[in-house]
Amino acid sequence: MKISEKIKQKLADNIKKTFDVDFSVEKINLVFPPDENLGDYAFECFALAKDSKQSPQQVAEKLAMNFEVDDLIAKVANVGPYLNISLGKDFFQEVLAEISSDKKFGQLNFGKNKKILIEFSGPNTNKPQHVGHARNNCIGQSVVNIYKACGYKVIPVNIINDRGIHIVKSMLAWQEFANGETPQSSGMKGDHLVGKYYVKFGQVLAEEKAKYAQEKNIDFSKLGNIEKRKAEDEFLAQSEWMKKARTMLQAWEKGDKEVLALWEKMNSWVYEGYDKTYHDLGIKFEHLDFESKNYLFGKEIIQMGLDKKILFKKDDGSIWIDLSQDGLDEKLLLRSDGTSVYMTQDIGTAVKRYKKFKFDQGVYVVASEQDYHFKVLFLILEKLGYQWSKNLHHLSYGMVDLPDGKIKSREGKTADADDLIAQMIDKAKEIMSQAEKKVETNDKDKKKIARDVGIGALKFFMLSTNPQKNITFVPDESISFDGYTGTFIQYTHARISTMLKKAGKINSIKKLETIDYNDEEKKLLKLLANFPQTIKNAAIDYNPAHLSQYLFNLAKTYNNFYQHHSVLNAEDENLKQIRVNLSQETKEVLAKGLKLLGIEAPDVM
Repeated sequence: MKISEKIKQKLADNIKKTFDVDFSVEKINLVFPPDENLGDYAFECFALAKDSKQSPQQVAEKLAMNFEVDDLIAKVANVGPYLNISLGKDFFQEVLAEISSDKKFGQLNFGKNKKILIEFSGPNTNKPQHVGHARNNCIGQSVVNIYKACGYKVIPVNIINDRGIHIVKSMLAWQEFANGETPQSSGMKGDHLVGKYYVKFGQVLAEEKAKYAQEKNIDFSKLGNIEKRKAEDEFLAQSEWMKKARTMLQAWEKGDKEVLALWEKMNSWVYEGYDKTYHDLGIKFEHLDFESKNYLFGKEIIQMGLDKKILFKKDDGSIWIDLSQDGLDEKLLLRSDGTSVYMTQDIGTAVKRYKKFKFDQGVYVVASEQDYHFKVLFLILEKLGYQWSKNLHHLSYGMVDLPDGKIKSREGKTADADDLIAQMIDKAKEIMSQAEKKVETNDKDKKKIARDVGIGALKFFMLSTNPQKNITFVPDESISFDGYTGTFIQYTHARISTMLKKAGKINSIKKLETIDYNDEEKKLLKLLANFPQTIKNAAIDYNPAHLSQYLFNLAKTYNNFYQHHSVLNAEDENLKQIRVNLSQETKEVLAKGLKLLGIEAPDVM
């Protein structure tokens, strides 16, 4: 039995003795007290209070009064609704021995025999991926990695939004203005070239809107939200450019050969560009879905729902669902002209996926702007009779802004993911060149280190905050050897690696004599022991920030230990070997944790 499980089992035994209730080990949640003087761990008594029908404070007091201490748990004390635990000498030597001998430390099995499908990225094939997509990709891949570490069979999926009016806009603008320009003739990455013409469509539409406003004597900037929306709808309804776009979309859905050929050509340019972006960010998918292949199946399901009178048809032929009884609104599922909407496609995609994979859980990593969309999607699927929809989850993440404002793709105001990656790598090279201590490496290694540091800084910044929060990405703040950055954690890993190379042979902790661990060593060991629980919490909460914050605390705690206590020049060989073991396991956990975030851990920086 692992040492952490022994502590929880001892708690469970004392709970059984005190309250005569079977309180499972899985329910026991240990946290660190806010003040280290209060103890090493604290047990939250809220769930136990509910089971024993007493207040959390009463439960903590009774448990403390009747607790049987030993060499593992040396002391307990109640503080409010918490039982604070002080660990005995045996814990620290045993936890170091356990971590040292377990090559799979941090690998869990609570997801064994369970299958989870995780959809992320979801780019539109009318533009390159920008900094917002970068956050999506980083969150999605890290959640995939974390769930794999928990023993799940994970299916990473990408939905390619390759059809619809937004795609047609790029096609139409290229057809009208490109004069046959290609990635080869322009030297542009394919997705960037297509994005250029999406911006061009936005520009000509804006010019048309300005002319319309002048003719109608409308000042859009002075209208209220409702009036503005109505005026813009009226403009779009009569816009010549939008008419052309709608005509091309209808031709696409009818299988027009020329339109389909243009669509396939421009999409192929985009896919080549995306492959490079995904490669640079270390993003991998097991399955790809394409909206163009799913929207017809979605239409079939809509027809089934209409036949069962779950849905209804309006006089203009459009098909809707009424969700007013659920506190929502009516939702359009098929337009009057027979063309589908996003919801149609998402319904079809979800059903096809479940038929193919029979997953236990499904997760959509999509920005918070789509919160309402997914609330509606899950409800519609449930009303259509798909009970597995109750196990779908929207991992909603906040928007990413630039220091000078929001990203607006149609206006060309973006921070492209490719440009951002290059900028971060260049920034890493600059910082490395300014370092006081330079490690001798060849040009190839320097290039790899700069890449690992630059991309690592970008990823860590995207994952360092609760996904639900909006963030403003400032490159200079994300790449620093000090503070809450991935670079600081990577540097700590490299620093330990350099020191361990000087240490020589590392003896097994089992062959060493037990010592009285100092406060810094104890704190470090407690953090190391908490690595598996941190991974589990990150999975349960769909929150990689639990892991990024843990790694930062671990790196900071190790640096504090290293500043106060010599490793290689310890008082005796036994103490040196214990500290070398402690350093080695810290290095391993830092590397494993960074890997779960999709970040490399260089041995030299």
